[in-house]
Amino acid sequence: MRYYLPQHCLLLQHFFKISDSTAQFTISWFLIGYALGQLLYGPLANRYGRKPALYAGILLQITSSLLCALSGLFHQYLILVIGRFLLALGSGVGLKMTFTLVNESFEPKIASQKISYLMLAFAVTPGIAIALGGFLTTHFGWTSCFYIGAIYGILLLFLSLNLPETCKKLDDKALQITHLWHGYATQFKNKKLISGGFIMGTCTAFIYIFAAASPFISMNLAGMDSQSYGLANLLPPIGLFVGSLISAYFVKRYALIKLIKLGIILTLLSVIFMIILCLLKFSILFSLFMPMILIYFSLSFILANASSIAMSHTEDKAHGSAVMNFVNMGFATVLVLILGLFPIKLIFLSGIYFILGLFMLSVYKINLK
Repeated sequence: MRYYLPQHCLLLQHFFKISDSTAQFTISWFLIGYALGQLLYGPLANRYGRKPALYAGILLQITSSLLCALSGLFHQYLILVIGRFLLALGSGVGLKMTFTLVNESFEPKIASQKISYLMLAFAVTPGIAIALGGFLTTHFGWTSCFYIGAIYGILLLFLSLNLPETCKKLDDKALQITHLWHGYATQFKNKKLISGGFIMGTCTAFIYIFAAASPFISMNLAGMDSQSYGLANLLPPIGLFVGSLISAYFVKRYALIKLIKLGIILTLLSVIFMIILCLLKFSILFSLFMPMILIYFSLSFILANASSIAMSHTEDKAHGSAVMNFVNMGFATVLVLILGLFPIKLIFLSGIYFILGLFMLSVYKINLK
């Protein structure tokens, strides 16, 4: 956000002696790279197989992490920006190939259940990563985070060796321009797939916007100290964790489309609750973080189920998951970058959330239902 510079950006600003806006390039280009990376691995997965495409992305993540670390040794900020962009391209393989492998291995209901369990990682790992990053930066400098990232990539590479290869037949023409154009054009015309991507992107936007705006709202406007903010920031993932478990349980008993509808309604009610607490001038802990627990809980009913329904409407899982996740991450990225141009207050944030909830409901009623 324009009005709040994250802690790691402040460190980079001081280290490289650059301006606020320049320091935020590492965030902007990472988000852009992560969205574009979703389209990279579809044709690679069809040409060489799912696992080779996964290996390529992980190797790019490892190499890019080391490139980012080298930028500190040479005091070259441009190298860091390029490295972060490439790091995002490599990291994007995880999201894209997860949906491909799961949806090719299981029928929609079971796939939705598996993805709900996988979402538990989204609830747990960000907090661990932030805590570990803070420790490493304090004791070993910011470049140590990228060295650890490279080691983590090597671990992922070994773990991915045990995954199944779900591609039954390789396509020798997958990387040809005409074939690429036809493959992606077909998927972009798939209304169910695109609608699922937009609903997922709206859920992702809830999470991204909160991550970008909450530090400024909590510390700069509400006067919360950094330690209290760190502890409060552990609350919303609880909703995602519990919601993912309940969603995985419900998916055995109820239709996926009904669970998506339930999630959207709960999200809108949670946002209205946030608006009421904001208007009543409750403390930031109750007006922001408590409603976010409910919002994260509600989103967990939408993410996994929307992706499973969307993927069930395409035979080409590789291109389909690439397009779905490109819409997902691209939509969330554009929203975050646009909202970064405006001053953020809690009532403004809750208003944006309400609009996003209505957008999800309209997409659901018009195309997905």
